Amino acid sequence: MSFLATASAKKKEKIRPPKDWIIPSNPKYYDIIHAFDDTDIIDWKQGAGIKKGDTVYLYVAAPYSAVMYKCKVLETDIPYSHANKYITIKALMKIKLQKRYAPDRFTFDVLKAEYGIYAVRGPRGIPNSLSAALKKDKGLRSEESK
Repeated sequence: MSFLATASAKKKEKIRPPKDWIIPSNPKYYDIIHAFDDTDIIDWKQGAGIKKGDTVYLYVAAPYSAVMYKCKVLETDIPYSHANKYITIKALMKIKLQKRYAPDRFTFDVLKAEYGIYAVRGPRGIPNSLSAALKKDKGLRSEESK
């Protein structure tokens, strides 16, 4: 306990238990809808604070505007450098698809009305109530997901 009282935020972050995140994806710039067609592991822009073992839920922007994928973070801090007028990437993470959700299940309107999420502009932790609902949801059967 004394370690936790005196440890720096960076050290505390290293020992924290796995966390659930919601992160945005924009189909205008990356074809996330078909990213998992031939593989269940992809590279993704790493957000600050995300570490190996965390769970990321991909929120797909318009025209879908819904959480559509649950992924486990397999690896982080993969060096990468890319910048354009839309995005700057300094590091990647490997994520593995665990579940697909129906595009009409966790829509932006549902996130706003039921879970108090009014914007998904960058990686953010999610409320426990949303985490529980996402974990409880059975997701799509494999035939429905493609």
